[in-house]
Amino acid sequence: MLKIRSNFNGYQALNFIHGFRHILLYSTSTSSSSSISTEVNSDFAIYLVDFLGFSKQQALSTSTKLAQNRLRQGRKKVSEFYFVENANSVITFFKQIGLEQSHIRNAVISQPQILLCNVDKNLIPKTQVLRNLGFSVSDFSELLRLNPSIYFMGLHSNIVPAIQALREIMGCERLVIRFLKKKCRWRPSSVPNLLVPNINLLRSYGISIESIRKFLVRSPSPFFRRIEVLENAVIKVEEKLGISRLSPQFFSGVYLLTCNSEKTIESRQKVFRSFGWTESDVATLSSSIPSLLALSEATIKKKLDFFMNKLGYEPSFLSKRWNLLSYSLEKRILPRHKTLIVLKEKGFIKMDYLLESSVSMTESRFLKKFVLPFKEVHGVYSQHAGISLELLTLGSSKTNSKAA
Repeated sequence: MLKIRSNFNGYQALNFIHGFRHILLYSTSTSSSSSISTEVNSDFAIYLVDFLGFSKQQALSTSTKLAQNRLRQGRKKVSEFYFVENANSVITFFKQIGLEQSHIRNAVISQPQILLCNVDKNLIPKTQVLRNLGFSVSDFSELLRLNPSIYFMGLHSNIVPAIQALREIMGCERLVIRFLKKKCRWRPSSVPNLLVPNINLLRSYGISIESIRKFLVRSPSPFFRRIEVLENAVIKVEEKLGISRLSPQFFSGVYLLTCNSEKTIESRQKVFRSFGWTESDVATLSSSIPSLLALSEATIKKKLDFFMNKLGYEPSFLSKRWNLLSYSLEKRILPRHKTLIVLKEKGFIKMDYLLESSVSMTESRFLKKFVLPFKEVHGVYSQHAGISLELLTLGSSKTNSKAA
């Protein structure tokens, strides 16, 4: 097990460039973000370019973000010496626990003030708690990329109580780790205040803890709503969408209702009706795949226009084969449809081959079955799917070598 060193006093600060003169991230005399000078941002940006490999654009954007954050928080100015010494210590610490420069760079882009964290008082204790939970190096890299804000939360007041509660909810530390790495706007204090009461509410409605855990690690946001909002959604999923609490789509319905207004959902259903869908057709679709009602009106119209006006599919057919509507029109459906048309015209496939079957295939299987063996469609698929001919040719040569 990696031992985390807590003493950085012997570490020599890197010699910084002469231009780094005015790292005044916040001045008490400024009153708005517009008061942050270009010189300040440029100086900090130079450090990011030289020691973390930032592009110039990333560095300027990140330095501005840090200055504005400190301005909003009313923090005092940071001296050049303190910043360089502290930033070097932070970078060294993260490298010491096994993280690569790219991981640290991602964390700084997300939370620039992490370079000002106190290593001994802040980073080491919190890292040790997470390591004791079972975090691996790859887990830490994901945490820093997606949710570095955990390092700005109180250890004993927030993080430890939250982890203890999550252990009881999840039943195993593996799921706790998965949850902590999720990019979600939640604070540890909301675990006992919102998450625990909401889970108790769902259990009182007869929903199994296994179903709750599965959805919690996938889409946590509904669980951090006010309890009355979640309860209203639970009731209306059955009443408005016709989805049983025992249905695999139940939590998708909860997510839809907690993240969208009833007016928005009704406007989406209205689009389907404008294409001739009956109330029964709309109800079948809504209960089968409620997430479709979260798409924009323009997206829904495009898909319905393609399937109904261009291909002649009926509402009763589409409502029962909703998977066709769930895929991306531009990235999946159109490239495969155009490819199949050319294959049919050239006599490589039969007339009755269903688009539905080909759309549901994985990308690799579709390529292997319908694209790679036929040079005649390489250009068609490449053009519509955005894949270079070189990559397709490479895949074709690998397929042929295996067959030989």
